[in-house]
Order: sequence, then C-alpha cells, then structure tokens
Amino acid sequence: MTCLVNRLMALQPGGYTDRPQDDNTRNAHPAFNRGKARGILETLAILRNVITGVDNGSGSINSAEIEKIRRAVFILKEALSTSFEKDGSKAPLSKLHQGALDEAKKIADTLTFQ
Repeated sequence: MTCLVNRLMALQPGGYTDRPQDDNTRNAHPAFNRGKARGILETLAILRNVITGVDNGSGSINSAEIEKIRRAVFILKEALSTSFEKDGSKAPLSKLHQGALDEAKKIADTLTFQ
C-alpha cells in the first residue's frame, strides 16, 4: 500500500525520508547521524565507567564487540593496578603505576559528554 504525503511524494515503508542506502554517506538522514553520534557517546561512557571504577566488571554489555573492548580495558586496568612480588604476594603499587591510573581517571573525568 502506498499513501501520498502530498501530490509529489509517496509514503514508503520506513518513512518517505528513510533511505538506508544513504547511511554513512554525506546524504544520510540527520537522524542517522544523531543516532550514530549518540551510540559513540554511549560507548565512550561505558569505557569511562571502567576507567573511573564506576563499573566493577560484573555483568556484560549486549553488544559482543563493545563487551570485548570493555573486557580488554578491565584486563589492562587490572594488570596496571596489581603489583606482585616474586613469591606471588601483593606488593604496593609503584609510583609509576599509581600515577598512570590516577592520570587515566583524571582524563576520563574531563570528558564533556558526562
């Protein structure tokens, strides 16, 4: 079924301005670009929460690809924040490690999309 929006433009499935073939091109619908930007900001927020300690690592993200990156950041953070002596016991963090963690948290807290 086709309905006329006006005498010149027919309403098609998905809306008369929906042109998936234009996604990721300069002709993309503004809503596509807003959705893409929103998705990027939400992904950055997930990573920021890992870095700042808001996310404790429990649970998972529904997107398999984002979850892989989230897990990788947890592994890097854990490796940086754990210092072991040769006998396997935990030792205090070195100034270098602690400085790197503190700097990463400070930078993550300055993101403007919060």
